[in-house]
Amino acid sequence: MNNSYDLKHRILNFKGRLLHLYFLASLSNDVLISRLVEGIENRQGKDLENCLNMGDVEIVSTNNIQRIQQALLGGNCALFDGETTYLMDSKNYPNRSIEEPETEKSVRGAKDGFNESILNNTGLIRRRIKSPELCFHLTTMGTENPIDIAVVYLENKVDQHILKQLLKRIEDVQAQEFIMSDRAIEEVLLNQGYNPFPLVRYSERPDIVATHIQHGFIAILCDTSSSVVMLPTTLFEILEHVEEHRQTPLIGTFIRLIRMAAVFLSVYLVPLFALISSFMVWDYSFFIQILIMELSIELLRIATVHTPQSLSNAMGLIAAILLGEFAIQLGFFSEDILMFCAIGTVGGFATPNYELSLTNKYIKVMMLISIMFFNIFGFVIFNLILWISLSRIKTFGVSYLYPLYPYDGKALFQFLIRQSKKNQVSKESSQI
Repeated sequence: MNNSYDLKHRILNFKGRLLHLYFLASLSNDVLISRLVEGIENRQGKDLENCLNMGDVEIVSTNNIQRIQQALLGGNCALFDGETTYLMDSKNYPNRSIEEPETEKSVRGAKDGFNESILNNTGLIRRRIKSPELCFHLTTMGTENPIDIAVVYLENKVDQHILKQLLKRIEDVQAQEFIMSDRAIEEVLLNQGYNPFPLVRYSERPDIVATHIQHGFIAILCDTSSSVVMLPTTLFEILEHVEEHRQTPLIGTFIRLIRMAAVFLSVYLVPLFALISSFMVWDYSFFIQILIMELSIELLRIATVHTPQSLSNAMGLIAAILLGEFAIQLGFFSEDILMFCAIGTVGGFATPNYELSLTNKYIKVMMLISIMFFNIFGFVIFNLILWISLSRIKTFGVSYLYPLYPYDGKALFQFLIRQSKKNQVSKESSQI
């Protein structure tokens, strides 16, 4: 360890023996450290081990420098006693308060959300699933900069084959660092490559994650990340939103169908408009206008993300001027292009998954380029390649397009029409 200012060293005396205590003040709990020091110096036990009034104590050899450093960097304290070193849990990570996630808000229901502490997130799940079968398998990933993760599942409901596959992949990972935690974990576990579609589902809501686990699936908690990784998942599950389950079945179904239509329009409205227009007058400048419009909207979205909240109103005013009547009067864009691009963008905002909305934007731009060069043939060939590729995607053996492919009419109907809890309970009872 280096001479960082937060690395603290205390020399303690226990029955004439000098003990050396090391800890990082930035990651340790002052109350626990003070209680430990008091217990040792006041000799509150017959031997040293009885004075270690900490919850979790690990005994290692003093020569095991790598394990001791890893413990210190994880917020633990190390007490050196000759050839023996005691590693004790004294973590107190800086974290923000528990609050509702910005991107997953609901009108009714719980307003709590995960934060960057894996221990807090564990408690939020346990509060909702009070079952002795709930398991949190804690492990460490990475070599140079390891990170703690917890694989969460219900022992009596999880698919054991998928669980063994996942644990084996975690064990085989040799990546050096996981500073980007959840995003990096998805890439190394699923070998995503350049596939733009999200292969896992992210959520910062404990109720969504608890429901996912209750259905027999797996969640991964990552220390330093408020986003929980849920797998395996499908495209249709990613399109679900908690608000649909906070309303009556009829209203929930209505909201879901509107959302599905909005997602469809976000991808296909502008390409279909361009395709129909191309049959009337073939003009490359027309496609260039649409592409510039789409890229301009995406640029504004990126700029808004990085704009301070105090300047967001000014950013919105600038966007309205640039992409409104001013742009039409100067002849940059026509009214119909602005209208269709705006409707498609609103549909993108209605997409419940942020990663999927970005992917849909990419798919839409690529589809427009295919139509621009190959007309109707480009549209047909692009969609054939797109849907064949989607049908070939599997996450831990689960088809990405289920229940559309392989086709399951009952499951597809239950996805489109939100079922009441009473019907679900009666069906489960009849199966039992």
